[in-house]
Amino acid sequence: MEVSAINSITPITLSKVHEVLTSNKISQREKTDFVRHYKTEIQEAIDVKLSGAEFKWIMSKRPLQKFKPLKNSLTKRGDKIILSEMLEIEPCEVENYISNVEDALADINKLGFLPKDKLDAIKTYIYRHGSKDEIVEFLDYELKTSGDILKTLYRTLDYHTNGLADYFIRPIHRMSDLTLIKLYNVIDKNLKNAMKTGSISEEQYYKTAKQTLIRIYQIQNNSKLINAIKTYKILK
Repeated sequence: MEVSAINSITPITLSKVHEVLTSNKISQREKTDFVRHYKTEIQEAIDVKLSGAEFKWIMSKRPLQKFKPLKNSLTKRGDKIILSEMLEIEPCEVENYISNVEDALADINKLGFLPKDKLDAIKTYIYRHGSKDEIVEFLDYELKTSGDILKTLYRTLDYHTNGLADYFIRPIHRMSDLTLIKLYNVIDKNLKNAMKTGSISEEQYYKTAKQTLIRIYQIQNNSKLINAIKTYKILK
């Protein structure tokens, strides 16, 4: 799809959103503008309403408690100590260690040199305390090396799995439109590769790509809902 065609899209359908977000001819900035400009139409097209079960779960967890940022900071400190013991390094070296792992991931596109237990520990830490870009990178690696991409994908997009959904349910980790686009591009790329290698069928690719798009929007909206509740509590 060409950039010039974005403004003439009518009506906005799930297929059209998929086409725009996966186009190689449109920049990330233009995709972000598209998502922002057609936000209402996109939400109507994919029906991103919070389900009753998800609402009950969010309310039961009540993540927006007073002093939670301090609690999270202490939790992160403890997690860093545990990870440093796992990696057999000092706690102050954890961030540099993870940075080196990311550099290796970017350079050689694989992390087979790391023992599985250490890699799993790093991944767990990233999904709890990492940056949004780190989440995108590790999701890419996780899908790329998965023996069952559909199972891995559906699991990380569900709550209580220490995956994407759990990362973005935290108020401090709001999902921006740009992050949404990056995540979806990574997922779509790996689904296409799985289709090319015969791991999934063409029908599974299109079905999963669209279901994933809906799910990511749901997760983003849940994140916004939690922040709206947080703002209300502060103002109140």
